[in-house]
Amino acid sequence: MFESVSLSTQARVFQCPNCKETIDTATQECRFCSAAIDPGAAEAAADAMARVNQACSDASYLKVMGVSVPVFLVLIFIPFAGWLGIVGYYFLVFATPVMAIRWWVRFGRVETEDREFGRGKRTVIIVGAVVSVLLLNQLANLALMFVRALR
Repeated sequence: MFESVSLSTQARVFQCPNCKETIDTATQECRFCSAAIDPGAAEAAADAMARVNQACSDASYLKVMGVSVPVFLVLIFIPFAGWLGIVGYYFLVFATPVMAIRWWVRFGRVETEDREFGRGKRTVIIVGAVVSVLLLNQLANLALMFVRALR
C-alpha cells in the first residue's frame, strides 16, 4: 500500500550559485536565471544544504529540551505528577548536555552564512551551558550526599 522512497530518488535541492534561488539538482540550468548548472557542484551544494538543515533541526530539538527542563521541574511540585516531573527533569538534565556535545561534534565545523544556522548555533550554546550548570549542580549534590554517607 505504502511505497518507500529511497534517498537516491528523492528530489534534492540547493541554491543556484548565480541567483541564490532554490532549485533541484536534476536540472541542467536554473529555471530562474538560466545559469548552467554543474551536476557535481549541484550535488555537493545539496549535501551542504542538507547538513545545514539537519543542524538547524537538531538545534531546534535542543531548544525544546531546554524549555522542557523548567516545565518538568514545576511538575515535581504538582500532586500526582511529581514522578513524571522527577523522571523528566533528571532525564533532560543529563540528556541535554550530551545532545549539545553531539551537535558540536557533528556540526561545529560547518561553515555557512545561513542565518538559521547561526541562530541554531547560539541556541545550542545557551541551552547547553544553562543545562550543564544544572547537571554540575546535581552531580555536586550527589557527591556531597556520597561524602556524608561515608562519614
